[in-house]
Amino acid sequence: MNLHQNLALGIVSCLNDILKQKKALRPSLNQLLKQNRKWGSRDRRLVGESVLEIIRWKRLFTEIGKLNPKSNQYYWNLLGIWMLKKKIPLQDWEYFSEIKTESIEFEFNRKSKARAILQSIPDWLDDLGLKTLGKTVWEKEIENLNNKAPLVLRVNTFKTSPEKLQNILKKKYDIESSRIPEFPAALFLDKHKKLNHLELFKQGWFEIQDANSQKVSYFAEPKPGMLVVDGCAGSGGKTLHLANLMHNKGRIIALDPNKKKLEQLKARIKRNGVRMVTVHDLDSEYIFRKYKENTDLVLLDVPCSGLGVLRRNPAAKWHMNPSYIEELIRLQQLILKKQSLLVKKGGALVYSTCSIFSNENENQIQKFLKSSVGKSFRLEKEKTLLTHNSMGDGFYMARLIRD
Repeated sequence: MNLHQNLALGIVSCLNDILKQKKALRPSLNQLLKQNRKWGSRDRRLVGESVLEIIRWKRLFTEIGKLNPKSNQYYWNLLGIWMLKKKIPLQDWEYFSEIKTESIEFEFNRKSKARAILQSIPDWLDDLGLKTLGKTVWEKEIENLNNKAPLVLRVNTFKTSPEKLQNILKKKYDIESSRIPEFPAALFLDKHKKLNHLELFKQGWFEIQDANSQKVSYFAEPKPGMLVVDGCAGSGGKTLHLANLMHNKGRIIALDPNKKKLEQLKARIKRNGVRMVTVHDLDSEYIFRKYKENTDLVLLDVPCSGLGVLRRNPAAKWHMNPSYIEELIRLQQLILKKQSLLVKKGGALVYSTCSIFSNENENQIQKFLKSSVGKSFRLEKEKTLLTHNSMGDGFYMARLIRD
C-alpha cells in the first residue's frame, strides 16, 4: 500500500490546523474531506485514521523518531513515523529528508521510558492524573483513553424502537450491533461506519451519542410535564434525549452562546420530531427574568477540558494547559451561580462535565455549595464514570436539590 502525495499533503495540512493553529479536530478533519470529495472511501478512511493516530501518539512518535518539534518538517516527520509503523513505504520526497530510518526504534525497553512518553501525554496531564486518581487507577485510565472509542447510537424513541432499528440496520445495511440493558436506548456497533448518509439518520431515527453521555440525561431524572432548561445545550445531544425521556410533554428551553450550534440544534429538533424545545441565545436576559426560581430542572453540561473523551478527541490534551483549565474553572463557577437562580424550590440542578478530574468536578460542586447562591442547595448524588471500568467516555455528574 502506498500513500499518494495529495493525501499526504492533506494530512499534513490538517495536522498543522489542529496542532499548530489549535483548531478543533473533527471540524478540521471534516473540512479537509469536504474539500476533497473526489477521494474514495478507502482514501478517506486512511486520512481520518492517520490524523487521529498521529495526534494521539504525537509525543511517542517524536520519541521513536528522535524528531525535533521545532523543525519546519515536523508534521511531515510525524507522518513518516506513522507510515513506517504501518509499513507504508516512504516515498522519495524532500518532505521526508529529515527522517533517519536507521535510528528509529519501534521496539524498545518500555521500562526505560516515562509513562507520559509511552502514553503520549503532556507531563502536566500525567501529574494531574497521578495526583487525582492515584497510580493504579490512572495507569488503567490513561491506557484506555488511548484506545479507539466505540461507535454508539441513541435510538430516537419518537420514531422507532431499539429492536426495530437494530433489525433494519442488520437486514438492510449489514450493520451489526448489540444492546446492553444498562443503556436502554443505545446500540453499540461492532465496527465504525459512516451513518449520516443513511435515510434512517436523515429521518431522525437515531443520533450518535456516547453511552456515558446518554447516562447524564437519565441521571437528571426528567419527567413529562416539567419545565426544563438545558443551560449549555450546544448542538443538543442531551436536549433531544431529555425530550425523549419526557415523551414530548412539558417544555425544554435550550440555551447556548454559540449561534452556529443553535442552528444545528434547530435542524436536529425538526429531524427528530421534537415539539417541546425552544432555542434561545444564552445572553437573553429575558429568559433569566421570566423563569427565575420557576424551573423544575436545570441541566448544565458545562464547557470543560474534555480530558475524559480523549478516545474521541485526542487533540484536547495538546490544546489544553493548566492555565486554560483555570479559566474554564472560573467560567464553570459563573455558569453555576447564574443559572442556578432559575431553579425553583424543590427543583433540581444537574452539573456535568466530560472531565474526570476533581478540579472541574467535585471541587466545583463543593465550592458552589459554600457560595451565597449555593447555600440554598444540597447535594443529592454525584457520580464519576471512568473509561476503564465503564462502557463509555469519562464523565462526572452531580444532582443538587434546592430546598
